[in-house]
Amino acid sequence: MKSKKLWLGIGAVVLIVLCMGVAFLATQGKTDYYTQIDNRWVTEIDPHGAMNYEYNLDAYDETGKERDITFETSKVLTDGAYLCLKVAPIRGVVTWAEVQYDELPEAVQAVYSK
Repeated sequence: MKSKKLWLGIGAVVLIVLCMGVAFLATQGKTDYYTQIDNRWVTEIDPHGAMNYEYNLDAYDETGKERDITFETSKVLTDGAYLCLKVAPIRGVVTWAEVQYDELPEAVQAVYSK
């Protein structure tokens, strides 16, 4: 009986540690990706919360590595604007902000060269 309780206790501790690890990873390690708005790739979605539109765009990290990213917005964004997307593991895009061309990393500027 004591060994069964011991194993249940160990299992509970392991489960708690795993949950804490997943929660930690979900809130850490945001990576910046940069994209340029192209309103040909926006779709209207069924509203949930304040989100009414979904963008699916190519984005680039600071080294110029490409990644397809999908994110939602409450409005149609300015066509041609540059964005910095903060992307977290599991959660995806958590925030975005408009940036100027001069604020893009050099590798990203090369992709969007004027």
